[in-house]
Amino acid sequence: MKICIIRPSVIHKELALSHMPSAPIGPAYIASVLRQHGHDVQVIDAPIEGFNNVEKFIMDTYIYGLNPENTILMADEDTEVFCISFMFTNNWYFDRELVKEAKKRFPNSIIIGGGEHATAVPKYCFDTAPGLDFIVMGEGEATVVELMDAIEKEETYEEINSIVYKRGEELIINRGKKVKRILNISQIPWPAWDLFPLDKYFDNKISYGVYRGNSLPIMASRGCPYECTFCSNPIMWGRQYTLRDISDFLDELEFWNKNYNVVNFDFYDLTAVIKRQWIIDMCDELEKRNLKITYQIPAGTRAEAIDFEVASKLFKTGCKNITYAPESGSVKVLKDIKKKVKLSVMYYSIACAYKAGMNVKLNIIVGMPGETHKDVWLTIWFLIRSSWIGVHDMYPAIFSPYPGSVLFDSLTEQGEVDIYSDEYIAEIINSHDLWPGKTYNASMKSFYIKLYSVIMYFVFYGTNFLFRPQRIFQLLKNIYTGKHESRSELVLAQTLFKFKRAKEIKKEVA
Repeated sequence: MKICIIRPSVIHKELALSHMPSAPIGPAYIASVLRQHGHDVQVIDAPIEGFNNVEKFIMDTYIYGLNPENTILMADEDTEVFCISFMFTNNWYFDRELVKEAKKRFPNSIIIGGGEHATAVPKYCFDTAPGLDFIVMGEGEATVVELMDAIEKEETYEEINSIVYKRGEELIINRGKKVKRILNISQIPWPAWDLFPLDKYFDNKISYGVYRGNSLPIMASRGCPYECTFCSNPIMWGRQYTLRDISDFLDELEFWNKNYNVVNFDFYDLTAVIKRQWIIDMCDELEKRNLKITYQIPAGTRAEAIDFEVASKLFKTGCKNITYAPESGSVKVLKDIKKKVKLSVMYYSIACAYKAGMNVKLNIIVGMPGETHKDVWLTIWFLIRSSWIGVHDMYPAIFSPYPGSVLFDSLTEQGEVDIYSDEYIAEIINSHDLWPGKTYNASMKSFYIKLYSVIMYFVFYGTNFLFRPQRIFQLLKNIYTGKHESRSELVLAQTLFKFKRAKEIKKEVA
């Protein structure tokens, strides 16, 4: 069948603290398995195809990339099926318009959605994007092939697990008893990056982590064995954690390095470092191959497996940036959100990573339901200690309830969240602003939560520059030259770019 896979453009507010989207590994995997099974696959990567396009959208948001109409105009005229990635709730304003435009121009086409947002709230997606025909839930590679075969052969769909579709007016959700997972992920074909405009990513120096040359995302594992209450991982992936065969993983790195001149890889794993021996063996094999690459762990990882031996091996084989995700410095909060982090272990691991030579970043969440003023100050003290240890970077996100998480379900039951209200989507978008909107904590007023996020910035970076004054000069130099060493430098530079483009658009409209 003729299939068009779309990665939608992104929408942000003018002052959103967020980076530009990097190459989409999920759609690349889906493209690969569909092509392997004989389908004719086209890819439209809208954010990078329209990298310099910024236009006003709805509710004070801006589109970064192609608008819905121009996205669908790129689709081949003989397209039979659209597969669209619905990863993030904050992008749903755009995504539903994209579905509408696809159905308008290709009324006889079949539209399939997938990704974390679609998996978490399939009924909502069907209700608000009536052009949808199917949703593939969870890990999609095996399911989408099975579904495509049924569509092509005009068979029924009742026996296909992890899909959602309509039968007349009835919505059928074939979720099954547990999340459908692929057991041997080393058998999944590598992402079909040859179908994507990689030259545009390379020319525009786009990377999920810090840009260190031509970059691509990579996954060494799938799933996460933990059950944090703010995370949608359990409904998307379940708790099964699966690692790739080391040879298969490194063969992929070597292939992209030698054939596409990719010199930096960003780990997209939900939890990259869990099994210590796998990391050691991977590093040893990588050293033997003598690949001239760097790699990063920018999305957050655990601390238990990283001591000085592991950190040294990671750095020696090219790991320059690593992110830890403690989320809080309060033992009570960590227990409430089921984070299962020991702060003493976290301090030790962070110190080892810094001593080994890595640039270290922390992810923090402030305003969790049940968090108190005392808990926040414990987190601030944690940040000061981490700054003293040597951490370079920190991001304090204000809590937002994401569909699929335990806290989202709880707040929905309490009447605090109504996903059918566009105001909720607007608040998810606003959560990336310098001064976000709504918060969801009954113990602290919204003003204080927002203020605390600002205080965390000032305290962390203030002490950072106090303890190591040379870093402020390095920060200014790196932003000016574009040779970033930390995620904060990258995000700040890209935020300034987006702010400048938004201002230019306002002048053009005026």
